[in-house]
Amino acid sequence: MYDFSFPLTETYVAYGDGSSGEVGSFYGLVLIPESRVAEIELRLQQVKLSHNGKSNLLVHSRELFIEYARPKSGWAHLSYDGAVSLCGGMLETVSEFAPKYLMGYVPKLHYPKQFRLKGKNGHSDLVHEINEKWLQLWAFFRVGGLLDPCERIVPDDPKITSRPENLPYWNMVIRRTDPGMKVRKIYLDRENTKIPWFSKSLQWISVAKELVVENVDGPSYLPIEHASLEKPVMLDIADIFTYSIAREFSGTSAIDYGRFCGEVFVEMLPKYGDEIVLGG
Repeated sequence: MYDFSFPLTETYVAYGDGSSGEVGSFYGLVLIPESRVAEIELRLQQVKLSHNGKSNLLVHSRELFIEYARPKSGWAHLSYDGAVSLCGGMLETVSEFAPKYLMGYVPKLHYPKQFRLKGKNGHSDLVHEINEKWLQLWAFFRVGGLLDPCERIVPDDPKITSRPENLPYWNMVIRRTDPGMKVRKIYLDRENTKIPWFSKSLQWISVAKELVVENVDGPSYLPIEHASLEKPVMLDIADIFTYSIAREFSGTSAIDYGRFCGEVFVEMLPKYGDEIVLGG
């Protein structure tokens, strides 16, 4: 973990991706200076072309670095060393523009087994199992809570305004007094993954959007975009970053990118015990 200072005068666009592995669950955010996004995207396309790939071909690290998966991907012509060169070249390109890397981490030893929603007015508690998709969501909440929107998006009070059936009836609220890093937009690569919520099945991205950050200016949603259709090129960097850090934490399968080195601010979730209690 690094001593990390946030440049509060910069405005960023954030890109996120999640991963679960042998040591835990992760959610990574890569913050790119807003004024440099278009330039970096063009540079990344050139890196792909230099590795004999199409400029719009997506990078999925799990495909690239698993030997049986790479031949089925658009990067089938690359060897393992070629995959390292491609991803390392993309990380090195982005590093010239002072990106910020944030990582939420839930160690496997800290995994809770269930949510407990406290009953009210004489009703019994409700208990809900927690899977790895939920843990990635919890890791996202941890690092998403470090951000501030450039423009406030004031949330409705779920106790006053009824919620649609496809949303939980609560907000995840993170309160802090210190200013955060300013973001114009946040693109999360979570596609249409479903997560269970008691008797419901909710989209991962829908619950992620329910994060409310409350600072001295008051509560606000974050400007989260669902990036499942036309994915921004920069989501490749979030994918490489999160996958690589997950392997780094394993201690046995780190990827050596040679000259590339970046600072990462890691927020590790504490051990809650066997359950996370809500509504207490």
